[in-house]
Amino acid sequence: MTRRLRNDYPGAVHHVMNRGVDRRDVFFSETDRVDFGRLLEVVHARYGIDVLAYCLMGNHYHLLVRSQQGELAAAMQYLGITYTRRTNDRVGRDGPLFRGRYHALLVTTDRYLLWATRYIHLNPLDLPSVRSADAYRWSSYRAYLGYRRAPVFLEMSTVLGVAGSRGELARLTDGDSDGLGSWTAEDIRQLITFSILDEEAGHRSSASGRPRLERTVAVLVASDLRGSPVSAELLRTLEFPNREAENAAVRRARGRRRDPLVARLVARVLATIGAHRAAA
Repeated sequence: MTRRLRNDYPGAVHHVMNRGVDRRDVFFSETDRVDFGRLLEVVHARYGIDVLAYCLMGNHYHLLVRSQQGELAAAMQYLGITYTRRTNDRVGRDGPLFRGRYHALLVTTDRYLLWATRYIHLNPLDLPSVRSADAYRWSSYRAYLGYRRAPVFLEMSTVLGVAGSRGELARLTDGDSDGLGSWTAEDIRQLITFSILDEEAGHRSSASGRPRLERTVAVLVASDLRGSPVSAELLRTLEFPNREAENAAVRRARGRRRDPLVARLVARVLATIGAHRAAA
């Protein structure tokens, strides 16, 4: 793929996630979630981290953040270490809470920004006790809808500026993701990276070989969308020197489709972007 952008810099936006060790809980009570929110206030004040969207589940969290000073790593290190120490002290346990270092995906397009916000706010629907996103207390969605006061660390103007209004954000969240508009090659690349990171966070794969995996999935997605404008655009981002090299890469990628992880990732990406519409 094309050369990666520097991962952190002043003003960079990231989709950040982390999960508990062995998929175990990291939030044991409401007290823990409140404490995590207070620590987000600290990193907001100390490191210039604006939270654009968040969701605190039982065994993982999602954050959409802007690093005003380019200090995401320092902020997340403080957040993880301090939260783990406080929680361990409170519940009488020892050892790490989280699976490892947080995952952070650089967000570079408005389309992915809106999709990530939607994904984060819909995360609680995986819980059998939650029937609507606006009923879940521990996400930013209720603040976006005006149902509660926004915490000091939550900055909503960026997302609302892209969405257009609270009502439009609610429509995009509660309706079909098609309303977010068509996917570009850069949007799809970010979605592929997120899908791989999400697999890693779920203990189903490791970070080793990630660039190759990203490239393989991109080739297969482009191949499955062949004939559509976004397919050609996606293949151009892979910068093959000639058509022969491109065709050889497609053959190699198709050979890897037998890998359950590769097949699962391709299917997930195609389902998310609505392959039948992208190819139209």
